[in-house]
Amino acid sequence: MKVAKKRFFAALALTLVFAFSFVQLPVVYSEEVNVELEDEALSVIANVIGIDVTKYNVELNTHNMYSVNEDSPVYETISYTLQSAESKIKVRFKFLNQTLVYWSITPLEGSPEYIQPLSTNTLDTVKDTLHRYQTYSKTPIVQEARDVLDTVNEVKSVNITVDNMKLQITENTNYLNLNWARIVNGLEFGTGLGIRVNNGIVDVFSDKSSFFHIGSADVNIPQQEAIRIAWEEAKNCTTVKIWKGDSYEVFPFHLVEEQRTVQLYVGSTKDLALYPYWKVWFVADPEVYTTTGFEVTIRADTGEITKSRVTSYYGTFPDTETPADTTSSSGNSSEFQLENSANLPLTAIVLAAVVSVIAIIAIVMIVLKKRSK
Repeated sequence: MKVAKKRFFAALALTLVFAFSFVQLPVVYSEEVNVELEDEALSVIANVIGIDVTKYNVELNTHNMYSVNEDSPVYETISYTLQSAESKIKVRFKFLNQTLVYWSITPLEGSPEYIQPLSTNTLDTVKDTLHRYQTYSKTPIVQEARDVLDTVNEVKSVNITVDNMKLQITENTNYLNLNWARIVNGLEFGTGLGIRVNNGIVDVFSDKSSFFHIGSADVNIPQQEAIRIAWEEAKNCTTVKIWKGDSYEVFPFHLVEEQRTVQLYVGSTKDLALYPYWKVWFVADPEVYTTTGFEVTIRADTGEITKSRVTSYYGTFPDTETPADTTSSSGNSSEFQLENSANLPLTAIVLAAVVSVIAIIAIVMIVLKKRSK
């Protein structure tokens, strides 16, 4: 029984370390907020979203400033509640270095009251929103986005490319998602522009195009060379230290060179510069507790290793059933969905991590039980 308890607490400590190493809590500077942005947010509610603010009692809920770390861009988040006799809505904003990059509208009661009645045609509603946003922001990419959208005749899941601008529309039961990306050398570089439509209204809008920029689109490192570079890095990891409840214990760690997955994708740096990357993951055989393998990330234009780490069941990179040496290019991720997640309070983020930890502990205990037999 004592051995089982020790194993349990060792597993608990290990999973906590893994889980919270992935949770990056923002640093909050609530006393340094820019009050002028509150007036700008109110202007966006009327002139971009199109809400008739004269019919609402407007209440400021929150205004916070934060940065993921000292070297990262500074965000300010603002939220309002608007209530009238007919409806109640919540509107959220995010500003990056005092530039609007995100807004969302959530109906709480009734339907939002707009200055101009919304079109019954979803595409026209999106086009109208883009037009108002272009007038407000003067962002060059918006006209390109509208030009591609003009080639769409009906709302359905589709990928359309005009020149080097790609529009991806994804339709599901509840939402219609639109994302724009640039195609360069066959790779999709996210523009930061994304829209979500829900029940006929644009309820989420994101635009980081003023900050996203392509640092390099060159893939100078072929796949086999990336695998070689990754293996030279990974093969040096021959042991792992596992916390056993009262001390660390060193275990042999063996990676299988032939069992790997490879991915070519576009990622961003802290300053939102976009580059092509190779990510190579090698399988551990056998696994050591929750340790599943080793991951190496390499700049595809220079061959520079930007990250290498042991992986666990929490946040593993690959699907281990994917055939080895498959290469894919990640497209334009739904930035607006990421923004929406980023608006969660810290307690929700931590709670999500704790829930994940509990799930991992269950996996670990199953593994330990099997090994104890």
